[in-house]
Amino acid sequence: MEQMKRLSVVIPAYNESAGIGDTLRELITYVDMQEMEVIVVDDGSTDNTADIVKEFPKVRLICHGVNKGYGTAIKTGTRAATGEIVAWYDSDGQHRPEDLMRVVDEITAKDLDYCIGVRGKDSYVDRTRVAGKAILRLFLRLVTFQKVTDFNSGLRAFKREVLLRYLPLLPKRFGASTVTTLLMQEEDYNGSEVPITVRKRIGKSSVKQIRDGFRTIMLIVNVILLFHPMRVLGTGGAVMILAGLLYGGICALKWHGGLPVFAAVLIIFGFQLFCFGLLSHQISRVRKEKFEDPGIYARMNMQEMTRNQ
Repeated sequence: MEQMKRLSVVIPAYNESAGIGDTLRELITYVDMQEMEVIVVDDGSTDNTADIVKEFPKVRLICHGVNKGYGTAIKTGTRAATGEIVAWYDSDGQHRPEDLMRVVDEITAKDLDYCIGVRGKDSYVDRTRVAGKAILRLFLRLVTFQKVTDFNSGLRAFKREVLLRYLPLLPKRFGASTVTTLLMQEEDYNGSEVPITVRKRIGKSSVKQIRDGFRTIMLIVNVILLFHPMRVLGTGGAVMILAGLLYGGICALKWHGGLPVFAAVLIIFGFQLFCFGLLSHQISRVRKEKFEDPGIYARMNMQEMTRNQ
């Protein structure tokens, strides 16, 4: 039986022939391959990405017959990993091996559940994405009430047993990084951040800013509603009830005409929304048991692996 590795590095790749060779060459030269396994998941590339990966005998290659998306590639690589720690690493040359090891060493030294590499001020910045990321960062802070430094950094590492638990929640395509950031914070896992330097990518990105930005917002809302529905629905209902009472009270005192129809509508709708939040909270507690029971999430992962084969 193959010896358990300390670290598994999962590299999703889709049409990355321009950069995957240099990325792998730099990575396996820098780190000790006795303690690490490198898994490249070729996500249905139409170029020669897979052929380039095959030139590196120490690298494990898994191929999807068709393009299934970044999230699905991450899931495939994580399930195939044998390391105690699973790290995500981009295939386009953006990340540096020394930053990878800083993230992994942070988990090991402090016995953390996860660690995220946060892009520092010396990192390359794509100016066309600054506005979109700022909007998403503001939205995240509003719904999570937490400061989010770098919500979608592609360089991050987890204890494999923790990450496996939530794989069924990850989106199939764009947004896996954002969702895992949110999940780790919402479930109060012990984590940390370390500064990293990101370089300009090699090749062309497949991310569509407007389309994938909207999808990310919807994913964030879905995760919040799964874990903390009262935060959105309950708070919204309470605000509407208070607004209806305040507006109705002012109108009743000022014009002595009783409670206005609009105020009554606000109160009734707010009450319904609050009750819906309570009901969703009970459903959420039942669903969360699936991700807290190792036996259940193991079966869920096995079922999804079977569907993807």
